[in-house]
Amino acid sequence: MDKIKSGRIILDVKGKDALSSMYNEIKTEKCVKITPAKLTSWIIQKFYLRYFRQYKTKIAKEHFNSKEYLKKVISQMNDDDSIEEILKSTLIELKPKKNKVPNAKEEN
Repeated sequence: MDKIKSGRIILDVKGKDALSSMYNEIKTEKCVKITPAKLTSWIIQKFYLRYFRQYKTKIAKEHFNSKEYLKKVISQMNDDDSIEEILKSTLIELKPKKNKVPNAKEEN
């Protein structure tokens, strides 16, 4: 068995509800000894091995911080750059692209 390292994961309400639901369902199986922490660890490991690379772009897109992006753009400006042009192009880059009709199979 791997060494257990202490860590802290704070979940939002939906994440906590999902974990509780999975834990309550799995703990009723015969001869299963599991804790919410072990279940969470197992889920994270399996997700990393099987799905992380596939969802990495989507995760980054859904957690994009436009303020940090703007700070980075501004910090890279030269004195010769036109702030108006840079801000216009940055706003164009940040503007959400119009998507097709949402696919019912797509995950939230």
